[in-house]
Amino acid sequence: MEARYIVDTNIFIAAHRSIYPFDIAPSFWSQLINKGSSNILIIKEVQEEILRGKDELSDWYKSKSSNFIVSMLPSSDVIDAYRRIINSININKQYKESAKYEFAMLADSWICAYGLALKLPIVTLEKYQTDIKKAVKIPNVCKEFGIKYIDLIQFMREIDIRL
Repeated sequence: MEARYIVDTNIFIAAHRSIYPFDIAPSFWSQLINKGSSNILIIKEVQEEILRGKDELSDWYKSKSSNFIVSMLPSSDVIDAYRRIINSININKQYKESAKYEFAMLADSWICAYGLALKLPIVTLEKYQTDIKKAVKIPNVCKEFGIKYIDLIQFMREIDIRL
């Protein structure tokens, strides 16, 4: 089955830490696997960010990662999209140099590249910010490149998670 969504690390982290903790909302996590995992593309950089936590989320992910579609190596289309995005960010005078550098080093840049290359929506908690200078946000890149993005609640509606 082909992926239908690319999920930002912040979805997993926020769900685990504050929105749907494992001990309070176990049904969120079981439904995420049962209804969504075969539709979710996890890229290497997101996987690394999840595992870096060395916490209950990373333990859960280790035991469930085989349920997701995991991409450890980007295709040439993704690499081309990454180049386009990074070049556009680098010439954009809106962002501070430190924001450009940080964006290139984070999973966010690759999440956007996969979204652009594969024409998949990105699931993120980030919000579009018109005049942001200190960070490059996924929704800002999505708007510039015509990549669809949705939040966690919309994602839950689309894959029919009901709590």
